Amino acid sequence: MKHFTLFCLATALAASVQGQVIFTSGFEDWAAGLPTDWYGVRSNLPQSGVAQVNTDVHGGTSAVRLTKASTGHQRFTTQVQTVVANQEYEVRFWVRGEGQIRIGLYDGRPTGSGYAPYNPTGFVSITGNTWQEVVLNITAVMNATDAEFILSVQSTVEPEHLVVDDVTITAMAVNPPTPATIVEIQETTAPDGASPLAGTLVITTGVVSGLVANGFFIQDGSGPWTGLFIFGTLTGLAIGDAVTVTGSVTEFNGQSQLASVSNITVNSAGNALTPTVITTAQGNTEPYESVFVKANAAECISQGSFGQYTVNDGSGPVLVDDVIYAHPFVVGETYNITGVLQFSFSEWRILPRFASDVELVTGINDLVHAAIMLSPNPASESIRLESPMAGSGRFDYTISDATGRLVRSGNWSGSSLLVGDLPNGAYVLRLGTNTLLGQARFVVQH
Repeated sequence: MKHFTLFCLATALAASVQGQVIFTSGFEDWAAGLPTDWYGVRSNLPQSGVAQVNTDVHGGTSAVRLTKASTGHQRFTTQVQTVVANQEYEVRFWVRGEGQIRIGLYDGRPTGSGYAPYNPTGFVSITGNTWQEVVLNITAVMNATDAEFILSVQSTVEPEHLVVDDVTITAMAVNPPTPATIVEIQETTAPDGASPLAGTLVITTGVVSGLVANGFFIQDGSGPWTGLFIFGTLTGLAIGDAVTVTGSVTEFNGQSQLASVSNITVNSAGNALTPTVITTAQGNTEPYESVFVKANAAECISQGSFGQYTVNDGSGPVLVDDVIYAHPFVVGETYNITGVLQFSFSEWRILPRFASDVELVTGINDLVHAAIMLSPNPASESIRLESPMAGSGRFDYTISDATGRLVRSGNWSGSSLLVGDLPNGAYVLRLGTNTLLGQARFVVQH
């Protein structure tokens, strides 16, 4: 099996003790104008911005002055260190002068070009020339022996700019990931659709269902709540790969996703995917976020901008977008559309992945969307099929409410179908699942 990790450390190393100091620096040793334990290969602060200071130091005989007078941060990094995935590190240092400083980490993670996001509190603003202690924390997501901790600086002010001394980096607790299914990550009752595991480090499994520029979708079975977006650019994956992924559950622009991914393991390839058949109205609902779906007999009703089209199967409109594949939809034509359902920037849209995901429905006036008749309508106890299709066989069927939510599915011969248990309201009956044979609206009124 393929492993998308940079390095796996020994088990003993993974069990680091909380509070273990892994790095200290008092900037006492210098060579060629640079501190010997700093200025790693990830540094982009020019050497001219690094200077030894021998007066008013915090401890020992020297400190370091960092100069970056303009905005737009630059990095001053340690020499390589060993870090452990999912372990939090405390970075403690003393600083004086005037400017802005924050911490970061390079650990080779598959997102962010290998860099961790900078500390969530952002820059710490330093003013005055009195020594003050700064304590910030950051978490590694990779096992790595070539990690570098970062002091990021900008907007320093002469004459002192920022003077740093006595840096200590301590390994805190190892946080093992929580095993969770995609349904456990996605299923929610929160009004904003937020995951109940938001902020949790999890390990989950699924089959790759779609690839986009900034990540990929995975699917675990079929039905509502079974799809998930994984954020991060990564080559080498293919649709049908069964993967195990470790990352943090994050909410971004209203979409639940896994970010800060530390490990992706491909367990097998070529796995089949079965789309969840939905109505176009259901394509605007939280349970199908990131799910691999199929909307049948959806008429293209309008063309928008930026490769978007609006389609409707009679239950309500949903967008189709060319994020992965651009299909030349024709307004007025009817299609069966397969793809992943994405929520992004307040829009729901189906993303077909290739040409075979879009099927032009022909003979639409014969059966598909046929004007099947139901009686009685309104109904209180049961409905009957009144059309040439009645008695011609058994049909898969679905019933959706006025919001597009699936309330029932099964197999029906066209004889009486009990609906007395449904609340008062309007419903849509659809015959056929993989191919829509007909549909009709009916009302339940007790």
